[in-house]
Amino acid sequence: MLTWWVAGSLQKVFQDDGPGGDAGKEIRLAAAGNEKEDAQICLRSDRKVARVAVQCTELTGPGGARIPAESVSARFVGYAPVHENTADNGDGQHIIRRAPAFFPDPFLEWPETKLHAGQTQPIWVTVAVPGEAPAGEYRGTVTVHSDEEKIEVSLTLHVWPFSIPRKPSVWHTEWFFPGNVEDWYGLERFSDDWWRWMEIVARDMGQHRQNVILTPLQTLVHSTATAGGYAYDYSNLDRWVELFDRYGVADRVEGSHLGGRCGDWESEFVFSPMTVHDAHGVPTQLDRAPVDDPDRRALLSHFLQSLRDHLVHKGWWSRFILHQADEPIPPNEASYRVMSAFVRETLPDVPRIDAVMSEGLEGCIEIRVPQIQELREGMPAAGEELWSYTCLAPQGPYPNRFLDYASLKTRTIHWLNWRYNATGYLHWGYGAWRPWGGMKGRIDPWNSTTGSSEWLPLGKLRLPPGDTHVAYPGQEGICDSIRWEMVRKGMEDHEYLLLVEKGIQRAGAGSAEGAAATALLDRVRRDLLKSHSEYTRSEAELLDARRKLAEAIIALGSTGDGNGG
Repeated sequence: MLTWWVAGSLQKVFQDDGPGGDAGKEIRLAAAGNEKEDAQICLRSDRKVARVAVQCTELTGPGGARIPAESVSARFVGYAPVHENTADNGDGQHIIRRAPAFFPDPFLEWPETKLHAGQTQPIWVTVAVPGEAPAGEYRGTVTVHSDEEKIEVSLTLHVWPFSIPRKPSVWHTEWFFPGNVEDWYGLERFSDDWWRWMEIVARDMGQHRQNVILTPLQTLVHSTATAGGYAYDYSNLDRWVELFDRYGVADRVEGSHLGGRCGDWESEFVFSPMTVHDAHGVPTQLDRAPVDDPDRRALLSHFLQSLRDHLVHKGWWSRFILHQADEPIPPNEASYRVMSAFVRETLPDVPRIDAVMSEGLEGCIEIRVPQIQELREGMPAAGEELWSYTCLAPQGPYPNRFLDYASLKTRTIHWLNWRYNATGYLHWGYGAWRPWGGMKGRIDPWNSTTGSSEWLPLGKLRLPPGDTHVAYPGQEGICDSIRWEMVRKGMEDHEYLLLVEKGIQRAGAGSAEGAAATALLDRVRRDLLKSHSEYTRSEAELLDARRKLAEAIIALGSTGDGNGG
């Protein structure tokens, strides 16, 4: 017998879960134009089912308006193994299940699957609402076909009379290292197949509101020593920017780091190795160099100034931001300051960006990116732009995107960014499908959620589950995940908050609508987002606040800009 029920997108449905007493039988969603909204259909059988497939109809709405079937997708949820929980989990208080266990996360790329007896299989349903869709109620059906049964699930979507911008209003970068894709698929760098996979990645990022791309300058720019100095071939860099720009992911071009630590965590920063070719194309790798090394500074100065001239010519210079070195801390601040001063002298008008673990460094960066728990009242400082980041930290009660965390903790990241005036978000691991911390061999992210770091000796740095990636390598494309969708949903929620703020500015805080909306935002800050560690853990509260934000946007007449820039 096949049992089925409907669950919300914030619930992580495990293989041994059954329907609760309040489980629904229909999907009911509400969304703005240019937004995506999600739900789950959960299947459970008392016997093996050899084949399950899903079909989605178009949605019909007011006056014959239609949302095409292509805008409604259904994907089967897969399960990833977690061998060890996030280390700081409050004795189970801050995680949703103890390891070892399989956690729902990746979406399978195939249109059919099978059911195992006694195991629940979720289907992730997403509706992408066109920006021009008229407001009102839309109805359609999601049909599940199995061996012997057909289940028809009613889908009702309420489209609000406003749209969120197509282009995100805040910055978002998930660091992408093309070498991981090269190694997984066995690609020759810059081959046609390489560029095809880069486009697959760009499309996926754009679908998740990523608009900043980490750009590996030393990989993409071919440097040649000449009799008169150096020459640079920018053709691969140009193709890279044009490709990611096609999907809205290059609104800012994030130049890769000039340097890194020379040893342990507290060691000073040095300039990274560089590859220079001779006239015959033979490469020479220059070793790391101290930040005050005159020869390396001369080479880098020539390169950076040439890069600036090229980007100005292409019309991209206003998009360019540059990393210096990752996560400076007080013991290596001095070398970081020297590197930063060199960049400012060489490129007086480039915005410098880095993830920082030091409260100092005034005058060294224009885009400050602290970990999210370091955001505080009164930020950003004058002359600085404020982003936040998460990585293997913070843990415990703080929000992050680990596999063993509730989805709400991932979605809340962008609510807290709004709370503390952060206008961007950074994470290091879009798809870091590689060994971590000295582990060797090929790492399969479908079976290792930590770069195999749980097998490191005690005392070595281990990663929490899911920290390395939110995307999985498929056979024909990139496979998304529940956590990747939650990052997107948090960004869409952030747009709601900004639309309310813009509506208050337009209507005036003294108007009845403006006063009510101001009180709503005050309640969100006070009751739902008290601090980085004290925020709502209630899915119902967050969704109720989102509904009230939509109602406030409508009352304020903030219809949004469907083509927003």
